[in-house]
Amino acid sequence: MITTISILNIGFSVVSALVLYIAYLFFLNNVNKSWFALSSCAGLIICLLGLQLGHLEYLINDTDVLKTPYYRFWLFLAPSMFYYFSRATLLPDARLHPLMLLHLSPSLLNFIVRDEIAVPLLFLVGTGYSFWLANIIYGFRAQRKRFHIEIFFFGLFSITAVLILILGVSVPYIDNGIFYLFYANSIALAFILIVAALIVFPDLLSDLAEVAKLSYEASTLTEVDIDACLKKLDQLVRQSKLYQNENLSLAMVAHETGITGHQLSELINVYFGINFSRYIREQRIDAAKILLEKEPNSTVLAISLETGFKSQSNFYVAFKEITGMSPGAYRKSITK
Repeated sequence: MITTISILNIGFSVVSALVLYIAYLFFLNNVNKSWFALSSCAGLIICLLGLQLGHLEYLINDTDVLKTPYYRFWLFLAPSMFYYFSRATLLPDARLHPLMLLHLSPSLLNFIVRDEIAVPLLFLVGTGYSFWLANIIYGFRAQRKRFHIEIFFFGLFSITAVLILILGVSVPYIDNGIFYLFYANSIALAFILIVAALIVFPDLLSDLAEVAKLSYEASTLTEVDIDACLKKLDQLVRQSKLYQNENLSLAMVAHETGITGHQLSELINVYFGINFSRYIREQRIDAAKILLEKEPNSTVLAISLETGFKSQSNFYVAFKEITGMSPGAYRKSITK
């Protein structure tokens, strides 16, 4: 039974990895897509696919893949790729430096013949990178009210990282088969969390990168007429109903406001305490609430499209996130 579940999870991982990379290339338009980001993302996904195919080899042919060169190569390269991709995503403007090559040093542990030494050390390094990532996100604590459920996903990631650390340190004391089964399902769980997070919060990566910029860079609003920009923003979004454009982006609103995208991002963060995506969602939901009350015969789908949502499902998620109830429940509450 557990073998069948593990094989299914490995299949899910493979499909998810390919879909996520295609989405990253062609659909996630607000994230860093430099050569470094694209290559590190590809490297991480290839490492995870290589590991999962190794686990599949064990499940089907009972091969002790920890003794094979190809499995060990991906295993010892994965922490470095995780660090590089996390850095490219959250700190896209950070300068690349030759010393960053030192983060490939965990691969050298591959030359330690004794697995009971090499593997625990490797997992300690990997967990160190996970805590480095958690520390960066914790640095956004002043703006944590912007994330809510997103923090729940990162909490699960952290728990998974600790469990994987325990697994890696236990290698000298457990059968390799237990290691393969647990590790295969842990990777699958990570993919499930990533897919779920991006479905619920499609702007998650860009939002985190945006907060990182604001947390680590100097203010860009020193020479900006704040009052004029706030009035212009209100006129564009509320009065001109710019939110009705389902493809509305930070760059488009910034251009209309007369400031840069970074300045607009900081302006919304500082004066509204939320990010651009959340700000637009709130404007759309405010408009939808009015329509739900004034147009009782309009369908939820019609109202979602009229207020700029690309689909009814996105509208439901955003409405529930902001109001705490579904559009239908809200309409019933105001009717009563």
